[in-house]
Amino acid sequence: MADLSGKVALITGSGSGIGQGTAVRLARDGADICIAEIDLDGAEETASMVREFGRSAHIVRCNVASLEQVQSAADACVAELGSLDIAVANAGIGRGGSVLDMTLKDWQDQIDINLTGVFLTVQAAAQRMVAQGNGGRIVCISSLAALNTSQLMWSYSATKAGVAMMVRGWASELGPHGININAIGPGVIDTPLAHALAGDEGGPIRTQLEASTPLGRSGRPSDIAGLISFLVGPDADFMTGSYLLMDGGIRDARGQLVEEPDSPIGQERALHMQASQARNARLQPLIDQR
Repeated sequence: MADLSGKVALITGSGSGIGQGTAVRLARDGADICIAEIDLDGAEETASMVREFGRSAHIVRCNVASLEQVQSAADACVAELGSLDIAVANAGIGRGGSVLDMTLKDWQDQIDINLTGVFLTVQAAAQRMVAQGNGGRIVCISSLAALNTSQLMWSYSATKAGVAMMVRGWASELGPHGININAIGPGVIDTPLAHALAGDEGGPIRTQLEASTPLGRSGRPSDIAGLISFLVGPDADFMTGSYLLMDGGIRDARGQLVEEPDSPIGQERALHMQASQARNARLQPLIDQR
């Protein structure tokens, strides 16, 4: 466990999933947390969890596609918590679709949040780290999808591959300032964003997914949070510009999910897709506020 006492972490998209798990883990390790999130209900839940460890939590509404909001979030982190030592560029969205009918809006939202949002977050954090003169640690959340894709997930894969490549380029510029930056490629992690892929515990999707995964289970936000804790701690002092997969080995799995609509997996997938669409509809007005 890394000792992050006295450190302050800015985490985007930390109202649920990997971001929330990371906020809790870094708080457990001793860091104070700036929760940058568009979903303020989720942010409040995360803040309560952080405070259970005796750490400070500051919430700032932030759409990472907005330069002004990201810069304001970084300023608020320093003003309210005293510094900005760690940044986790986690916020992201997924919009599946065919190249024949994907809307420009769905494409542009992914570019704006998954690519531009990471750029703006890293830029704002790095600017303040350089000004502080004490170095810092930055982690960007890419995806296993950066390495492979499907006919419906190509746009998401393109953005996540871009994140991994940007990190490689930024490492050489930020290194002389004492700033380490790395990317993580999660596999299928049980988060609200990926629940249609991961399925319910004990359900047909999860059962077959786990059977296809060498480690025999799907991922949890705490898995990714543990790797982030390592990357922002002292033991990763000589690591920068890396892309680290954490997927339980599923990238090499040979099993495939049976997707016929009338199959148990197909029926469960349809239910989760409805829930995912409802969640997207709830968050879309917040995404559009830039």
